[in-house]
Amino acid sequence: GKTHLLQAICHEILGRDGSTHPFRIQYISCETFINQFISSIQVGDLDSFRHRYRNSDILIIDDIHLLAHKERTQEEFFHTFNHLVNAGKQVVFSSDSPPQDIPSLQERLVSRFKMGLVGELELPDLETRIAIVQHKARIRGAGFAHEVAAFIAEQVKTNIRELEGAVIEVIGYSALNDGRPIDL
Repeated sequence: GKTHLLQAICHEILGRDGSTHPFRIQYISCETFINQFISSIQVGDLDSFRHRYRNSDILIIDDIHLLAHKERTQEEFFHTFNHLVNAGKQVVFSSDSPPQDIPSLQERLVSRFKMGLVGELELPDLETRIAIVQHKARIRGAGFAHEVAAFIAEQVKTNIRELEGAVIEVIGYSALNDGRPIDL
């Protein structure tokens, strides 16, 4: 999902010929950003923290919604974001919800996030979920019949991790029952 897209962006950028100007990419989770910010305050070294992120060509942060309820971190991030955008740099985020739906996110951050492209990832359709179930089963050494994969995909509609969990559960049940064949 979101994380895979962010990683694909990084791979695409790194795959370009950057010999004339290699890109300085910072790819981190928002949790890491928050923890590093707190640590830099504790040790009294905000300058190093700011230098690390404000001198990036591209800042990519996964799960930006974790900034919710973090007033001081939001303040720091606001200034980092402005610095990068004003310098013509790229900033890319992922979130579980659109900017306006992130609780207690400062309005000035919401407006800045919305000034860029905001896209939404839809849950996969049934055909895609079936293909995912079959793939997850295959990589675990278990081939599922189409009707088994379809049954699991019809039951689990929420996200890919739960689909994978269902596949692991079925394979585990089979193993615990002396390798009983996996069928409906």
